[in-house]
Amino acid sequence: MKNIPLITCSIIACTIAGNAFASHLYTNAISAHNIATLQHSIAQTAFASFDGPMARAIARPKKNQINEDPRATYGHAPMYGTMSIYGEYNDDGRSGGDNFDPRQTISNAWLNWQHIGNNTKFDEIAHLNSRYDIYMGGLTSGRTKYKLGHTAWGIYSGYLDGNTANTHLDTDSQGGFFGIYNRFQNKKINISTTVNGGVINNTTDTNFGTDETTNFWVGGIVNTTYNIVMDSTFTLQPNIQFGYTWIKSENYTSTSNDIIQNEAFNMFEITPGISAIKHIGNNWFGEIGVKHVMIIANGGDITINNTKLAELTNHDFTEYGISLEKAVGPIALRANIGRRDGSRSGWTGGINFKYLF
Repeated sequence: MKNIPLITCSIIACTIAGNAFASHLYTNAISAHNIATLQHSIAQTAFASFDGPMARAIARPKKNQINEDPRATYGHAPMYGTMSIYGEYNDDGRSGGDNFDPRQTISNAWLNWQHIGNNTKFDEIAHLNSRYDIYMGGLTSGRTKYKLGHTAWGIYSGYLDGNTANTHLDTDSQGGFFGIYNRFQNKKINISTTVNGGVINNTTDTNFGTDETTNFWVGGIVNTTYNIVMDSTFTLQPNIQFGYTWIKSENYTSTSNDIIQNEAFNMFEITPGISAIKHIGNNWFGEIGVKHVMIIANGGDITINNTKLAELTNHDFTEYGISLEKAVGPIALRANIGRRDGSRSGWTGGINFKYLF
């Protein structure tokens, strides 16, 4: 036993006992799990900004258009909501799908800020408090009509700023990302897809000093929704999201002179949910929804001085949200607030601005 390095014994003891002292050894793994969760938030923001969920496709009225009660004209895409969210309705409120006028399609630009505050629970280390701010902007093309439905493309980019800490580490994280987006809609079914990649730099202060690490990622997410039209102003929308993210965590030598090697992570996401969307009237829209987020990690082995550590175990969480949006001419403003419970618990919120050219 005397030939085994003291640091190795300490690591094994900390890992087996779940001692919070081991937190600093998991810096890259913690960052990778944060990135997987941020990918979920980035995709949700992109889908909401491009697709809706409420009045984001509201168009400038035509010069010869008569001002009508928005409750009467609700659902005639793209005047009062994107068809991918609301479907298209005939005058009697039933689902239609053939009354889309491509001449009303116009491009748009949007800006979004989201704040996320979490208490993150891993089985192996002390709970972590984290907060992230996501700043995003994007451009959307007009819809193109095909025999099977309509499609549109978009691009977006963003900046991340965050902090993750417990009693044994304090990590500041900053990074950026870029993505492309496609939406395909056929009557009541909408399929939204995004592919993106990014980099995030981490500065971690521990009892031993300061470590600098970097994570790279690339991934894709597909979200499918189905509109259940209850009446001409109310839609239920079950949805499910699938995602995959590859995260590269660099190897480094810590300030305590330990050689830490980090295998790449494969992160898989499965998120079912349901939303209720209501046109309140006078171009006010509301939405409430719930999602159950399952993020499954594969790979990501960590070795320190050739000793393998136990994998971090992070469980599912559920998120609930409510949104309110107001459309004024070519501008749509939206505010949202949400709550997470489970392996990640805390509050989220943000605002979105969209302008149609």
